[in-house]
Amino acid sequence: MIGLKIIDRYIIRKFIFLLCLSMVTFLIVFHVVDVIEKIDKFLKSEMTLNEVLRYYYYQFPYYVNIAIPMSLLLAAVFTIGILGRSNELGAIKASGISLYRISLPLLLIGLFMSLGSFFLEDVLVIPASRIRLDIEQNQMRYRRSHRSTIYNNIMFQDSPTCNIIINKFDTRTNVGNTVTIQYFQNNVLVRRIDARRIIWQTDQRRWRLQDFKVRQFDSDGNEILSSALTDSVLNFNLRPDDVVQTSLNPEGMRYQELTRFIQRLQESGNDPRKWQVNRYFKIAFPFTNFVVILIGIPLAAVRERNGLSFGAGMSLLAIFTYYGIIKFGQVLGYKGLLCPQLSVWLGNIVFLIGGIWLLYKIRQ
Repeated sequence: MIGLKIIDRYIIRKFIFLLCLSMVTFLIVFHVVDVIEKIDKFLKSEMTLNEVLRYYYYQFPYYVNIAIPMSLLLAAVFTIGILGRSNELGAIKASGISLYRISLPLLLIGLFMSLGSFFLEDVLVIPASRIRLDIEQNQMRYRRSHRSTIYNNIMFQDSPTCNIIINKFDTRTNVGNTVTIQYFQNNVLVRRIDARRIIWQTDQRRWRLQDFKVRQFDSDGNEILSSALTDSVLNFNLRPDDVVQTSLNPEGMRYQELTRFIQRLQESGNDPRKWQVNRYFKIAFPFTNFVVILIGIPLAAVRERNGLSFGAGMSLLAIFTYYGIIKFGQVLGYKGLLCPQLSVWLGNIVFLIGGIWLLYKIRQ
């Protein structure tokens, strides 16, 4: 038992060293590439050195978050690969310690990193990314002048009893297409306006609706009145500047924020499938950290002498395939071909089965 604990500490030390080395390498590469890409924008927007450093300070958590899975993969592959090349892996096996037992501390680290990755993104990465985006929009003026003016799926609570939903809005022309306005009384929908277009009238500071239909409902949800109109001017609290702030970006929303937003969509009678997929994805994707270790260990150990080159190459191929299956599953979820929960876990399920099978095949 004492010998096993010594081996655990030895493997963990080697793994942590390689993990830190990989993390530092990836972070340096990410920042160098990003600086080269954005240096022209920094200069044209006349940002000071402090402003640039502040920008990268808030971008740093994002880079850490995306570097963790790749670093864990390389650390796992090189840990087992180095043990194989130095004949330590064979000696450990000869002493009666299986690859399963050798892998256990690495898999536990991967599980711990998976749990931590969820909280890292929710608590640190998303708030920091919002500040970074604010810097891009307000200080990197050159970038701002070239960014898209089209915002999709805008939902704005104009008052406690009124919700406004705009499918597409152009902030350059202040024109929105496919608009739904819902009025509630005691949490019951009593009136609904569906318009083809909504246009901001700068001189009147009001909104003009075009080609719209007004429907009224009783307390049981039955339609009691319907009328079609071509043009009318209405007053809302919503302003064009609010559209930018309320434009939906599921990746930029924390888990609880996305949950509340989905509830609002359901209460207003809209299809929340896409956002449900993204919410479940926030839970499923962090387990990439566990999966990459589970895949990397057997691929690195399959040939003790050639484990580094063969294992690294096959592991990189596997991780790209893994990301492809994840994105494919998301598309199936968006289209309604799979339920939201299964669509985001599809990649994890496939590679968990594959990793367990690989470990079983090389158990000796």
